[in-house]
Amino acid sequence: MNPETGAAPFEDQVLLADSSDRKLRRALSFQDLFMISFGGVVGSGWLFAVSFAALLAGPASIVAWIICGIFMMAIGLVFAEIASSLHRSGQLVRGPLYSHGGFAGYIIAAAYILGSITVPAIEAEAVITYLATSPPGIIPSAINPVNGLLTGYGVTIAVLLLIGFFVLNYVGVRFLGAFNTVVTWWKFIIPALTIIFLFTIFRASNFTTSFDGLNAFAPFGWPGIFTSIPTAGIGFAYLGFRGAAQFSGEAKNPQRDAPRAIVLSITAAVVLYVLLEVVFIGAVRWTYAEFCVPGSVCVAPAVGNWAAIAGPIHTAPFYTVMKDAGPALLGGFAAFLLADAVISPAGTGWVFLGEATRAVYGVGADGFFPKPLLRIQQRTRIPWIALLATTVVGGIFIAPFPSWFLFAEFVTDCFAVSLIMGPLTLLALRRHAPNLRRPFRLPAAFWVGAVAFIGGSFVIYWTAWGGLFYVMTTLFLVLPLFYFFYGPRFTGIPRGASIAIGVVQLVLMVAVTAYGYVSLYIGDIVSLTPSRPAVSDGTLITTFAIYYIALLLVVVVPVLVGYMLSNPAGKKMVNAGWWVIVLMFGMFVINFFTVYNSWSAVGGLMTNSTGYIPTPDDTWVFLVFAAAVYVWGIYSGYRTKDLEEVEQLLERPDADKTVDELPAGTSASGTSS
Repeated sequence: MNPETGAAPFEDQVLLADSSDRKLRRALSFQDLFMISFGGVVGSGWLFAVSFAALLAGPASIVAWIICGIFMMAIGLVFAEIASSLHRSGQLVRGPLYSHGGFAGYIIAAAYILGSITVPAIEAEAVITYLATSPPGIIPSAINPVNGLLTGYGVTIAVLLLIGFFVLNYVGVRFLGAFNTVVTWWKFIIPALTIIFLFTIFRASNFTTSFDGLNAFAPFGWPGIFTSIPTAGIGFAYLGFRGAAQFSGEAKNPQRDAPRAIVLSITAAVVLYVLLEVVFIGAVRWTYAEFCVPGSVCVAPAVGNWAAIAGPIHTAPFYTVMKDAGPALLGGFAAFLLADAVISPAGTGWVFLGEATRAVYGVGADGFFPKPLLRIQQRTRIPWIALLATTVVGGIFIAPFPSWFLFAEFVTDCFAVSLIMGPLTLLALRRHAPNLRRPFRLPAAFWVGAVAFIGGSFVIYWTAWGGLFYVMTTLFLVLPLFYFFYGPRFTGIPRGASIAIGVVQLVLMVAVTAYGYVSLYIGDIVSLTPSRPAVSDGTLITTFAIYYIALLLVVVVPVLVGYMLSNPAGKKMVNAGWWVIVLMFGMFVINFFTVYNSWSAVGGLMTNSTGYIPTPDDTWVFLVFAAAVYVWGIYSGYRTKDLEEVEQLLERPDADKTVDELPAGTSASGTSS
């Protein structure tokens, strides 16, 4: 019991979150929610992902956009129902707590936060990268010409842009919605005109000309198509749809408008990105797809050699093909693309900073992080401490990781880990809260959820092994925070023991991570091309086995110790979260023995060019594994105390009323004062 309120810890946390929720301003219309989602989709992804996808998959990159679009639509439909029933800001990190308890909820929230707080920084980096590498080099000296990383000068400008995003968010959600609507119209018009103009110089031969005996349309086969989804930024480009879900607690009619905004924004994104990839492939002039080393001769790749496209056409694809096309009209329009190189990423950056703030706010509402994150600024009704924390942490990421390409894959995987929780939450809520009001009810939810969960898991699995190494490392490095903040309050673990578990786990995680990095993934952490150890596959496999077992023990043993020290409620939490650990470690080991760890173009370590589990056998192995975890995850959900309290609050007649709309003498939590 809480000595101040007399409420149980769960009830106290839920009432605290509800009190804070009611202070938010509900001012967003359907148009605002759609523009927030679609504005998040059309950011730096459309400026960079098309060329990188072509490099990895050739013309078949079009297929990659469609596949990823199907997965994202399934995920979006799942969250449409969740948004209509829960309609709380930061719900993408709050829903898992209600359906599976604090342990699984924390891991999912941590993955989401890791991805979310880096996006505004990445969008700021995108602005600098495009303007510094596109002729005429509007921001000279901001990019290192050798490795394409931001210089100290470029980092400074990116930080200033991030501060600008902070100011736009701080002035209030009403201004954010109105301002973003104006900017998103620009972000729709420019890509649409780009598609129209590039069709005038379209060359169908780019889809049929082969190089070195490779298939003309799909030179790198299905592995190229699949790995381009997380690695080239295709998945990253689609992720903006979640804005409508995260802001649903600040919408005028969230039950009706949030689902519509999610579905419509994903539909529009799929159409837009497929057309952009088609016109880019058709517009490439091979004489301009050249790589120039400072002080050396520029070399153009052979026709059809998609793996060799480099230089400006890679870092500023649409500007370059427009400028080099010939017709004066296209060359003139290229100037608008330079302007869009600022507007699109910047517009996405400030929206995602607001979205990341709601995610951090949601984590505070869950009780995972300190209560001050729930504080709302009285005048603008913004969770200002969460906004400040998000801005500061995002800024910290810019200096050590100064590259858009380096982190698009990392962000995609972090978000995928969190988004695949959606189907499990939806189906668990249907089982354990069947009377919850659902204005939008997803048909065939189990099967749509299967596409969402298994497809999202594949997006993570298709990542190069080095990318998975970074995701596993960061995800489990923050696991000790669970024992620092949440464990002592809600699991029954004595505070001293819980903190001791977290400290020991953190120290051992750092040691195991250092061993794995030095032994398996040697290279500068900010390098785009980390080096591979010059050893045999047999040595690599042995080293990986040592690292893998050590990592598994460092993660699992503290969980088992915490489980034994927990009360019955804490034990339920842990049992509902084992599937997350099994999924991550399972895909980690399967991926290690596939082509995704032997393709040098994406940083693979193995020398076996087809992988020890060749394609398509690896696909079937992982499909069966992911399907089993999906069913396990559904049935691991239970009726949590948080769900019981939230369901009662949502059934109240004043459930959607803000503090300004409550009757006089009623507290923000909806109780009589």
